[in-house]
Formats: sequence, C-alpha cells, structure tokens
Amino acid sequence: MIGGSVLAARDGSRAELVGIELEMAWWWQRIGLAFEGAQRRAIGDDDGIGTTALGASARVLVADQVMPSLLEPRDVELGIELHGVVERAWSSRVDGGDDPAIRYGFGIAARLRGGGDDGSALLAESRLFVRVLWASDDTTRAIARSETPVPDHGSETLVLVGLGAAWGTGERHYARRFRQHATETIEWGQITIDR
Repeated sequence: MIGGSVLAARDGSRAELVGIELEMAWWWQRIGLAFEGAQRRAIGDDDGIGTTALGASARVLVADQVMPSLLEPRDVELGIELHGVVERAWSSRVDGGDDPAIRYGFGIAARLRGGGDDGSALLAESRLFVRVLWASDDTTRAIARSETPVPDHGSETLVLVGLGAAWGTGERHYARRFRQHATETIEWGQITIDR
C-alpha cells in the first residue's frame, strides 16, 4: 500500500504543527511494516521552521469487520490497527538542540478498506490515526556525555492526528471479501433510485 496523509500536531506546549506524510506499507496477514516520510511546519511561527522526519512503524491489525459500504453497493472492511513508531527528525531546532532528533511512540488507526471492480486485486483505504511520540532517553544521555548543555525534552510529547488514503494490491482471495452487491432500480415518481 502506498499513501499519503495530512497531519495536525501539537509539540508539548511549544508549537502547533501542520504537515503531510507519505508512506509505503507492506502487510502479511495481520502484521504490517511501513516506512514513512513527513514534512511538518509550525503555524503561527514567524520563522516558519519546517521539520523533515523519516520513520518506520510496525503495525498490528487487532480488529476487523466486513460491513456494507454507505456509498457503493459493495462491502468494505473496518479495521483497527495499533502502531509502534520510531522517527528521526531534521530541522534547525533539532540542530540547535531545542527539539529531540529521535522519538519513539505508539499510535492507533481506524481504516476503511475496499476492493476494485470486476474481481481485481486492487485495494483502496482511508484512515484516521492518532500517534503519541516522546524523546529518546538515549539522545539525552549522549548529549549529557558531551560538553553541550542538556536540553529538557522530558515534558515534550508530540501528538499527531492524521487523515489519509492509500492504494495498493492484495492477494485475490483477500480482495474477494470486498464483493459487489447486485443493485435494483426503483422508480418513485420522477426520481430513480439505485439500491
């Protein structure tokens, strides 16, 4: 699956951020691994400092349910995922020691996934996710061994909320669960309804 998201974030009590994220995820049954890249920018900041982050996440599908789509005559899968995340950031604030370079955290995502037409193996999904990341203690200890003053990142928690979409392919036996339902046309006065 290859996709993108729009992000809103709060970095402790310091800054509100907006940004975009691109990801590539590979799933094997209920286990997923993703590589991610994000660009985030502080809003309301005259400097307009941007942060670039690269990361990886391990994902576990903890619950899923096939249900009828509200928009199309087919089934979709509602899934709940748990994520373990690590990311490395680059910005002038990271270089100056004001922000941590490495953060770890956890997240939860709700996704709706559907299949393509005519029995193809194409998949599409939309997702809403929340992640909470905090600074690595190893980074702080490494700085403490140097002569650089140690910044206090202990209270800085980065909370991310994202809304995104992804597209990809799956095995045909998995894609068959998103079957299309037969439709019927109902005429009611001058209104025609397909259901």
